[in-house]
Amino acid sequence: MSFLLTSTKTIKLFFAHSSSRDDEKLRVKLESHLSSLEPLKVDINWYKKQTLAGRDWKQESYQHLNISQVIVLLVSPDFLSADDCRKIMRRAMELHNAGKACVIPVKLRLIDNWQATPFGHLQSLPDNGEPITSKSWPRQDDAFVNIVGNIRQEVEKIQEEQRQLELIREQKKSEIFASINRFISNHFINRIISGINIPTFSVGAASIIGVLVLLGFCNYSPKIQINSLLIQGQDKLDRHDYQGASEDYTQAIQIAPKNTDAYIKRGDARYSLKDYQGAIKDYTQAIQIAPKNINAYIERGHIRHVLKDYQAAIKDYTQAIKIDPKKVNAYIKRGDAKYSIKKYQAAIDDYSKAIRLSPDSVDAYKNRGFVYDNNLQNKQEAIKNYQKLATLYKKQGATDKYKETIYKIQKLQQKKPRFSN
Repeated sequence: MSFLLTSTKTIKLFFAHSSSRDDEKLRVKLESHLSSLEPLKVDINWYKKQTLAGRDWKQESYQHLNISQVIVLLVSPDFLSADDCRKIMRRAMELHNAGKACVIPVKLRLIDNWQATPFGHLQSLPDNGEPITSKSWPRQDDAFVNIVGNIRQEVEKIQEEQRQLELIREQKKSEIFASINRFISNHFINRIISGINIPTFSVGAASIIGVLVLLGFCNYSPKIQINSLLIQGQDKLDRHDYQGASEDYTQAIQIAPKNTDAYIKRGDARYSLKDYQGAIKDYTQAIQIAPKNINAYIERGHIRHVLKDYQAAIKDYTQAIKIDPKKVNAYIKRGDAKYSIKKYQAAIDDYSKAIRLSPDSVDAYKNRGFVYDNNLQNKQEAIKNYQKLATLYKKQGATDKYKETIYKIQKLQQKKPRFSN
C-alpha cells in the first residue's frame, strides 16, 4: 500500500477578484508568484479570467467555485461593492461554513471595519494583517511570497488529509473483503452456485463482485446524495434556474425530510419564482425542525413584508433578534417593517441599534437618513446620516453612490426650513 502515501487528488483553487483596474494589476502580480505551486497537484481557476469566448462566465465560475477545496478572496473596496463579487463571497462562505472548502481572504487594499465583513473572523493574508498596498510592505513581492507560502501550507494540509483518508478507505476495503471471504467460507455462495448449476463461477469472482456491490452502496450514501443535490441546487440558483433549483431541493427533502438547509433553499427558490406562500411554508417547516434557525425567521419576515403583512414580519424579525441580539440585519429589516406602518421613531430606534452594533452599516445610515429627511423633517439629522453614508461609500470606492449622496446633502443644505403659523 505504499503508493497511497504519495497519491493525492488534484487540489482545486479558486481565486475571486473584482474587475477594477487597481485589483487587476495586483492579481497579475499574484499570478506570477503562484508558479511555485506547480510541483504540487493544483488546479487554479480565476473568476471570469479563464472563460472562453461565447461561454457564460458566471455559470463556469460557479461550477469551479462549487468544487474547489480552497477559495481565495482578493478583497478590496471594489470587491465588496460589486454585486457579482458579493454573490461569490456569500457562496464561498456557505461552502466554508459547511466544511466543504477553506476560504482565505487576502487584503489587497485598505478596508474600513474589516471585522464587520462576513469573513472578518477568518485569518487573513498577508499574515501580518496589513494590505499588500500598505506601507508595511515596501516591497510588494514580499507580501506575495508570504501569501503564496501560506496557500501552499493549506494545500499541503489538505493533501495530507487526503492521504489519511485514502489509507482509511483502503483499510475498510480490506476489512470488507476479509468479511466476505469469511462469509464465503461458510459455503453460502457455493450452495447458491451449486443450486443454479454454474460450476465455472469461482469463489474469488464472487468475492470481488461482493466487494464492488458493498462499496457501491457505501459510496452512494444518502448523505452524499443530499450534499450533491444541495450544491447542484445552489449552482442553479446562482444561474437563476429557480425551477430547477426547487426540484433539486425537493429531491433532497424526499431523501432527508428534516434537512433544514433544503427547506430554506427551496424557500429561496420559490420566492424567486414568486410562489410566496410556498416559500413561507418552507421557512415555517425549517423553523419547526430547528426553532432557533435565525435565517428562516429573517427570510420568512422578508416575504411577509413583501406581502404587506408588516406585523407578522415584525414578529419574525423580533424572534430573530431574541435568538441573536447582535444580528444587525434583523434590526434593519425590522426598522423597514416599522417604517411601513408609519412608526417612524420606532424605525429610527432599530436603525440606531444596528449602527451601534455595526458602525459602518451603509443600509442603516441610508434608511435612518431617509426617515429623518422625508418623514420626521429633521434636516440636521438627515444631513449627519448622509454625510456618514457618503464617507462609507468613498471608503468602499463606490464613486457613483458617493456622488449621489453628496448631491443629496447639497440639496438638503439649500432647502429652506419650514415655518409654522
